[in-house]
Amino acid sequence: MSEHWEHYENKLKHENFNPKEFVQQLCKNLDNAQDLYSVKKVVEGIKQTHATDLKKNVYKNYGQFIQTSKEITYLEAEMYKLGHLLTEQKALISSLTDDNITSEKNEALDISITEDLSIAKICELVQGAGVLHDIPGRKMIHNGNLVELGEDERHIRLFLMNDCIMSAAPTKSAWMSEAYKMVDLLELKNVTVMDVQDQKLCFKVTQYPANMFLYRAETEQKRIEWVSLIKRAQQDLKEAVGDRPDIELKQSRDEMIEGTWEENQRRTKFRIEALLELPEQLDVCIAQRDFENAVRKLRDAKPDIAKLDQSNHGPEIKARIDSRLRQLTEMLTEVNMGSGMYAHGKASKKPVKQLLLLEKVTQATSLFLRNKSTNLKMSIRRIKMEGTMTLYITKLSQTFFSTVAAVGTEFKAVFSNTEAGCMPSYVSWVESELEWFADMFSRQVFPQGSVVGHGVAGECVSIALKHADQLSMNGLDISFLMSRLLQPGISETLKRNHIQIMEASQLRAKEEHWKKCEFSRQTGDIKKLDDLLKTYNVDLSKYCVSTGDDKIYVTLCHSVISFVRSFHSYLNDAKKMYNVRVKKQLIDSITSCLQFQAFQLKLAPPDEEIRTVVSSSDMFMNKEFIPAVITFLETQVTQQPVPQIRSILDMNDML
Repeated sequence: MSEHWEHYENKLKHENFNPKEFVQQLCKNLDNAQDLYSVKKVVEGIKQTHATDLKKNVYKNYGQFIQTSKEITYLEAEMYKLGHLLTEQKALISSLTDDNITSEKNEALDISITEDLSIAKICELVQGAGVLHDIPGRKMIHNGNLVELGEDERHIRLFLMNDCIMSAAPTKSAWMSEAYKMVDLLELKNVTVMDVQDQKLCFKVTQYPANMFLYRAETEQKRIEWVSLIKRAQQDLKEAVGDRPDIELKQSRDEMIEGTWEENQRRTKFRIEALLELPEQLDVCIAQRDFENAVRKLRDAKPDIAKLDQSNHGPEIKARIDSRLRQLTEMLTEVNMGSGMYAHGKASKKPVKQLLLLEKVTQATSLFLRNKSTNLKMSIRRIKMEGTMTLYITKLSQTFFSTVAAVGTEFKAVFSNTEAGCMPSYVSWVESELEWFADMFSRQVFPQGSVVGHGVAGECVSIALKHADQLSMNGLDISFLMSRLLQPGISETLKRNHIQIMEASQLRAKEEHWKKCEFSRQTGDIKKLDDLLKTYNVDLSKYCVSTGDDKIYVTLCHSVISFVRSFHSYLNDAKKMYNVRVKKQLIDSITSCLQFQAFQLKLAPPDEEIRTVVSSSDMFMNKEFIPAVITFLETQVTQQPVPQIRSILDMNDML
């Protein structure tokens, strides 16, 4: 048995093993079924042994695969650590190189920037420093190079003036006319300067309410110099600005007591001290997002702000208040953008109302319409594509145009008291939203590369135009704009339908047998055809022949009846989509269709058996159907004569 086992195993292992030859050889050498059964048991034993060995090898290889994967994962982790270390070393080398380049650049720039600088010279050297001209009497005290510490260290140039501190960073291109770019501009009266105990050569400048800047000087002497100069400038500013109101008020009281200028003082009296405190109060309101209180303070102080030009320090105070006003306007404009927290309800109207109170009408209209645009698009996206295309377009058009009309009514109510005309903004907004709607509409009704159901496109356009009439209640007629936006899709649909009719007419002309058509009374097809022709005031009964049974014969060929049905659907669709822009295309398409069908009847074979059907069909087309189509076009579609189609009748008469 073992010899047979090894013999068959060696044969089965051989690389040139042929199963068919192996079986044939066995059948020749074996005498009976018992021997064949013994060979079968040997082969099955070999199979079982090799299957067991294969399983063991699979398990063994799987274990080795897992071990190898662990080693690969470990090596990947080591490579990641190595790559991270190389990245840190590269960043360190790059930082050291940038520091050397920046210090060389700053040394080169120091040649052109000296202590004795005018405001005009600073504006030439620093990009964005033109705002320094806003305050008259501003002058330079000290400037120098420092390092600003934070998430990233950077070299800056600090300029100390009698009422503010400006920091500027070197530009990337040292050969530019403006060697620096302004980074921060801090009002001197709103900052606090102090030493940093745990860091050498450093001092800290804090601006109310939340900004903090940490600077490092080159030497301890320069750090002490900066701190002392900033504190001295703050003291001088306090003596120059803070004492003026007291002096003026004291002088006012003395003169009022003396009675020398009592009536003049009554007309020009305003609260200087309150206006000096107003910028700080506005900062607190803005930081706490108490916009209503900030707007109220500005409106209450408006009469006094208008009189600031009469005081000696009025431009300075007015510039500070205007700066807070700009900041407040920007925050109100952006308050309900982004997350949509204020996108609905009364919260979305508050910023608009506050901007109107600040007389920022342009920003208020922009914010109002931007929020309405967001709400409109959210409402449109909630509409689900369910049911037929006409049902979806009905929901889409109803939602869009009713919302736009409601926005117009609300817009008039909100901005009715503004002196500036705001309706152009609303009209421009309607146009932009209508373009968005037309794009969505066209992608659904006029899809590229596919065809919607016959007659669906015209029905959808008719629904959209019907709902667009809602805007006429607001005095806004958008029918011409709608026609312009939908014109590409309408032209493509008319062209596609025209090609289908022409191809079908050609196919029917090849298959025409020139026999009269047979109809059954029970199916109702003859009734439908009669109702269709009544639309054009054509009487079908003169072409009908009734028999005693259930059948009715129409002495018109099959191609003519099929053409009338398809052409009616095309014409009805075109009527719903018609506008002046597609008039020429529509007339050309109708002319070619009618002319082709009429000409096919002239090419009928001269056979006596079919002469009755051919002549009847020719009379129907030239005397009944084509004149009826012309009347239909002139009265219900174009509202104008169509001589191009009438020329078909003249040509047929000549033929």
